[in-house]
Amino acid sequence: MANITMKQAEAKTITFTVTDSDGAAVDCSSTTLSFKVVDANGGTEIFSKADADFDKTDATTGVLTINVTATESNITARYYISELKIIFSETNIDKSVDIDFIIEEGA
Repeated sequence: MANITMKQAEAKTITFTVTDSDGAAVDCSSTTLSFKVVDANGGTEIFSKADADFDKTDATTGVLTINVTATESNITARYYISELKIIFSETNIDKSVDIDFIIEEGA
């Protein structure tokens, strides 16, 4: 998975594409999602997104999006860790992935 890189105080739409080990799209239409960003040095949560914050318009093809606001990204420029968590409702299987979340100095 690629890093997420943003400028300080930048609003951005982040798109996730969920695939299986063969690269095929995973249907995420009946999932519960969460996303959070934490301080890499202490684990303190910086901000988070709940299931209702995700756009699941294309979830059947594994495509999910969230919007990060300028207020949420208006934090110290440095490296953070983010986590995308997916719970599949039918099987109650819980999967998560850590993603480097980098804030660069704003212009």
